[in-house]
Amino acid sequence: MFFIFGIGPKTKVVEKKQFACPVCRTYSSYELKQQRNYFSLFFIPLIPLSKPKTAFVKCLNCSTDMPSNVLQHAQQKGPFD
Repeated sequence: MFFIFGIGPKTKVVEKKQFACPVCRTYSSYELKQQRNYFSLFFIPLIPLSKPKTAFVKCLNCSTDMPSNVLQHAQQKGPFD
């Protein structure tokens, strides 16, 4: 009998909303995501091994990953001001 186990990241979607994307310059949907390392057994993540890492934003229009502080910048200004 043998076991397949390992440690790897798992990405979780924290929120889905809309914002003004600075890359594709459109008002589109985004996903705010966080990663965390898990112990996995037979490729199933079971036990979290780390605290959540820094969040990142993925624009669903252009598929660009950006740091989460883009959302604060977009709230301070209007779309493309």
